[in-house]
Amino acid sequence: MHIKSRLLLSLLLMVALLPPTTSAQSSSGNSNSTSSPYSHYGFGTLSGNSFGRGEAMGGIGIGIRNGFQINTTNPASYTAIDSMTFLMEFGINSRHTTYSTETSKNGSNNANFNHITFAVPVNRWWATSLGLLPFSSKGYGISMTNGNSTDTEVDMTTTTSTFEGNGSFSKVYWGNAFLLGKNLSIGFNTWFLFGKVSDATYVYYPYDSNAYDYLKDNNLNIHDVGITAGIQYQIETKKNHKLVLGATFEPKNKISSNYVIHEERVLFRGSSTQSPVIDTLQHVESDQKGLRLPVSYGGGFSYSIKNKITFGADYFHQKWNQALFLGEVQQYMTNSNRYSAGMEVIPDPLSIRSYWERVQYRLGGFYENSYLTLNNEQINGYGLTLGLSLPIARSRSTLNISAELGQLGTTRNDLIRERYAKFTMYVLIHDRWFIKRKFD
Repeated sequence: MHIKSRLLLSLLLMVALLPPTTSAQSSSGNSNSTSSPYSHYGFGTLSGNSFGRGEAMGGIGIGIRNGFQINTTNPASYTAIDSMTFLMEFGINSRHTTYSTETSKNGSNNANFNHITFAVPVNRWWATSLGLLPFSSKGYGISMTNGNSTDTEVDMTTTTSTFEGNGSFSKVYWGNAFLLGKNLSIGFNTWFLFGKVSDATYVYYPYDSNAYDYLKDNNLNIHDVGITAGIQYQIETKKNHKLVLGATFEPKNKISSNYVIHEERVLFRGSSTQSPVIDTLQHVESDQKGLRLPVSYGGGFSYSIKNKITFGADYFHQKWNQALFLGEVQQYMTNSNRYSAGMEVIPDPLSIRSYWERVQYRLGGFYENSYLTLNNEQINGYGLTLGLSLPIARSRSTLNISAELGQLGTTRNDLIRERYAKFTMYVLIHDRWFIKRKFD
């Protein structure tokens, strides 16, 4: 296939996948990418920065440099791709979660299209990448009843409260990386963040028809551009060992948005015999920049031994206590930290006798302080990751599978503990360009 035809076909495929990807993340129910009660707050559940290969290695990527990987965590890594290589990657994931409090337990299952990315070198010193990545999502439904009503006695002060939220934010990015000399690479991801989320709170008195019920709706749309910068420096030794040092930086960024906050109480809501009495407590509509993403930065390294063993670690920090949400600094937002480490082993990448010696085996783990502090307790999480990269016959393409077992939160201080198993499958398509084949 002609080079220009391949590029056009890839771009058309990406555009064709944009609508179902966005709608899948925005829909409610089990098709949502999260059911976490913690997604009620702020931007929702953040998707993280690592996709594909890095997910099975604890989420590392800042110091990872590999010619057979689209590493969006650090855009400086794009120049590692061979000058005659075209890469395309897409993935899906599923998450099975158990939610626990001190007195109850519940569960949920979620599945979602994860990401789609492309990367191609322009020449020996310039490479480019583009794709669609998830940023965050909401998808929760909580119902609770307070009161002393029983089967034989009614408590008129009994209240029933429901909390619901859904929607997602996604990023379309275009990245470029440049090789400066032999060992230094810099890169930039220019991205467009977009999406919509909504939250609703409803409180009513099921046994008292003369009591006002309460409703609050928040609806938020966002759309704006930003940039993430990265740098990597590679040191090679005579023993075919390689050390890569990397760093990333994202400045704080005001995000264009429009949001509606509506709060009311109503008497006789839904009555067929009496006209409702509506008392609007608050109605705010704004199309100003009511959002501000925090300064983010990170550092990491990787060390490779004869292209058979690679290990590394990352540190990533975000100053969420300086972020704005709906025009205000939210007290529950706090600075977040993530510590990740992982490794990969390939017994013999050139083996022709054993398929399993060409398989890449990955293992990792992480610990994170999330951007939420609730009931004077920062919501922390940790996890163990593992995975395989399975070569596809007669090509350099791979089928990659990974699993993550982890925990988020605690049952202390009336909070919720999430224990989950997450499974990811993604396909990395590798193609050779600029080679004229004698046989097709």
